[in-house]
Amino acid sequence: MNENTANPAPRGTAPDRTSVLIVGGSIVGVSAALFLAARGVTPILLEQHVGISPRLRAKLFYPRTMEAYRAVGAADDIYAIEHGRPRGEYAAVVESLAGAEIRRRRLPAAADYSAVSPCQGAMVKQGDAERVLRMRASAEGADLRFGHRLVEWLQTGQGVAARVLDNRGVPYEIAADYLLAADGSASPVREGLGIARSGDQALESCLELTFTADLGPLLEGRALALAFADQPGRPFISWTTDQNAGAVSVGYDPATTDPETVFTPERCQAVVSAALGLPTSDFRITGARRWQMDAWVADTYRAERVFLLGDAAHVCPPVGGFGADTGIQDAWNIAAKLVSVLRGDAGARLLDHYEAERRPVAQLAVRQAVARLAGAREQSMEDGEPLLSEAAVTLGYRYPGPGPCAEPLPPPADEPGRWHAEPGTRLPHVPLAEGTDLGSSSLDLVRGGRHALLTGRNGRSWQRAARSLDPGCAVLDAVVLTPQTLAPGASFAESCGISEEGAVLVRPDGVVSWRSAHLVEAPSAALETALRQAMANGRPDAR
Repeated sequence: MNENTANPAPRGTAPDRTSVLIVGGSIVGVSAALFLAARGVTPILLEQHVGISPRLRAKLFYPRTMEAYRAVGAADDIYAIEHGRPRGEYAAVVESLAGAEIRRRRLPAAADYSAVSPCQGAMVKQGDAERVLRMRASAEGADLRFGHRLVEWLQTGQGVAARVLDNRGVPYEIAADYLLAADGSASPVREGLGIARSGDQALESCLELTFTADLGPLLEGRALALAFADQPGRPFISWTTDQNAGAVSVGYDPATTDPETVFTPERCQAVVSAALGLPTSDFRITGARRWQMDAWVADTYRAERVFLLGDAAHVCPPVGGFGADTGIQDAWNIAAKLVSVLRGDAGARLLDHYEAERRPVAQLAVRQAVARLAGAREQSMEDGEPLLSEAAVTLGYRYPGPGPCAEPLPPPADEPGRWHAEPGTRLPHVPLAEGTDLGSSSLDLVRGGRHALLTGRNGRSWQRAARSLDPGCAVLDAVVLTPQTLAPGASFAESCGISEEGAVLVRPDGVVSWRSAHLVEAPSAALETALRQAMANGRPDAR
């Protein structure tokens, strides 16, 4: 697919029809398109820009996000971007980029996650990842329309009616069952719905100065991914993977600084020169952009048939790199639910709990990012937010359990290796034996967008129970994990906190829906009840 060419589909008088309309084609929107299309739901995606943004955005992708991409066949393509390129594994505080390092720390996405995941983190430029995802989504059949802009929309009793301008300015209409708003922090869809936001919407004001320069000699042999200069305004320095361009973001106080008068061309040159430690003749400033560091979460994620995800639903400070991953997991969650509903596997009530699951996770990520920002500034947190590890924030959260709750509390989060398939947590990674057609991880057993029933080695009764259910039940397969199917030393039952006669029901997004520690008297009835609750209510059932 040519990323600079919008689809030239001819327009008729009847509206185009789709199950899911996605507004916004950046990393979250295009991920949602891929997740849906790979599981048989063909979405239409609208993105008003044709090309990929040249801005330096996310570059750290945690293992849980890579697990989602692995499930739809895109992970290897993203890892391949890193091949042959210098991998920055550290962040440093420096006198300047050319000067001495004051201290450094290993980036969390560069840590070894092999004990808890089949995937390592990826450290790639967001724009490069978006190119891969565009090609993958298009190959799976997603209708990606770049250069097309949503003009107006309204909800009908049965769906969403949208009016769009194509890349030539010609209007046309789209009728959709559901709309996913991945249209950024300024989200016209969210604003049109009148959804408020809670949090700090003016955490820090920054000026981003983009530049071109040959940074190779400064970075050679250092394995740096980003740096902060110990200078006024705490300049943040980032660069492209080919090390020939980058950006310096410097903070300022809008109460005392008028950026229009203070940041003259000469001052901008001086800021970049000091941050890089290079004379002005060795770089060229290519742009200046003011932006505001925010930390907020939308007060609701849903309005009838419209769902918010990504930056339209939450914004994190960049410290920790949680923003993109949290948005991609929004897409993974809602896509799995929509596929189940649109296939007829689940009732529409399944969609009611997207917000109950994902909004607390965003609140957790935002608080943790703010805590890290306070730590970087050597400030104290007034609310005493305990600092969790990046693995706990991105892999170890737990979705809330069933039952009425007027205001869901943030989910508990812990190191992923401490969870043992408690309902609401991600299925533990258990290595599988080489040479089987099952894959290399227990997570590979959840396939095709349906539930999976996984049992200990003495779980044949559960397998027979699954096969006895109505063929319409949403169990893709029931797998008995014998010693022959597991890697040497691995124990599925122990990892999942069950006996060898127990069973675990896993949702299409890899989250445990239900488990039984032992075989029960009527396994078919127990399994049918668990499936009905999982598919109708979308909530895990603790047993």
